[in-house]
Amino acid sequence: MNSTLAVLINVPMLLFIYVMMYFTQALSGKRQFYGVSLNSDYFTKKEFRDLDKKFKLLLTIGFIAFEVITLVSIYVFKAYISSSIVPILGFCIYQFIVFIYIHNKVKALKQDLSLEISDLELEKTKVILDTDFINEKNRIIKKYSILFLAPFIITILVAIYVATQYNSMPDVIPTHWGFSGDPDAFSQKSFFSVFGIIFMSIGIGIIIYISSVNSLKTRAKLSSDNIDESKKAHLNYLNKIAVTFFILNISMQVLFINILIATVNASSLNTYIVLASTLLLVVSSIYQTYLYYKSPSKYKTAVYSVDDNDDNWIFGSIYNNPNDPSLFVQKRFGVGWTVNIGSVKGKVVFFSPFILIIVVLFITFNM
Repeated sequence: MNSTLAVLINVPMLLFIYVMMYFTQALSGKRQFYGVSLNSDYFTKKEFRDLDKKFKLLLTIGFIAFEVITLVSIYVFKAYISSSIVPILGFCIYQFIVFIYIHNKVKALKQDLSLEISDLELEKTKVILDTDFINEKNRIIKKYSILFLAPFIITILVAIYVATQYNSMPDVIPTHWGFSGDPDAFSQKSFFSVFGIIFMSIGIGIIIYISSVNSLKTRAKLSSDNIDESKKAHLNYLNKIAVTFFILNISMQVLFINILIATVNASSLNTYIVLASTLLLVVSSIYQTYLYYKSPSKYKTAVYSVDDNDDNWIFGSIYNNPNDPSLFVQKRFGVGWTVNIGSVKGKVVFFSPFILIIVVLFITFNM
């Protein structure tokens, strides 16, 4: 890697993270303001608007500082690899600290203003139970749960094939591939180097599958204003979001299969497959973000539920409710879903990615 390539990769990456965080509150719906449940009529109240501006100002200052750190790392210290990790990781930690700071300010402001304003809190409407709607929702979830398995099973079969070819593989195998698809890093064949890739592919596949299925299972909050229209909107949303998960699953598994085949053959990656899969990942992620933004459960008129209670959230971003059977709930700040760590299963799912990263790093440094 040279300085030009390092700049072309790292500077846009930081910019992308900055832009996403800058507009995160705008994408968070009409029920929470910086992770705090709040009547959206007051989102534009001066005190809350000032805190929004403060978040964006602090975020911008941090972005500029870490862009400078990135450029210094590249041009002064020639630390091309470190410049891809340290500034981005540092900026992510920084923006999370800024979010917690603003979240606590919003929470305190809400508490102070609630003495004067009676309707700051979300309206605690009654939960709507509709068996026909629940049955149709479960039918959609079951259908896509089976479809999500198909690409994952193919990846497992390819992984098993790679494992059976261990003895016939060359003594030196590729461990990294450049933009051209050609291998640019190698290691001696060993149990760690081969089965580490297999373990990583299957492990990430399991996490993707569990996340996809349980994201579809998240609580649907019907609108009390027009129940029939709300049911149609929810089912339409569920079908569309399920399709994006299916495309994401296929794209990720195809990438894993490409890597596994290139490993066993000690060959280059198929660049056409990489480009096509990456394009599908990007397009489906963008469309999923749009669908999430339009989610009926994020409307102001959606019924109140247990995950709207501020007491069940840590820093407005980590859901902790042992009395809620849901494994996943929609995020309060940003786009996507988060795990309910109130149960043992939730804790396992929450920490699994971190454990996988540690294992992969251990394998990498033992190659």
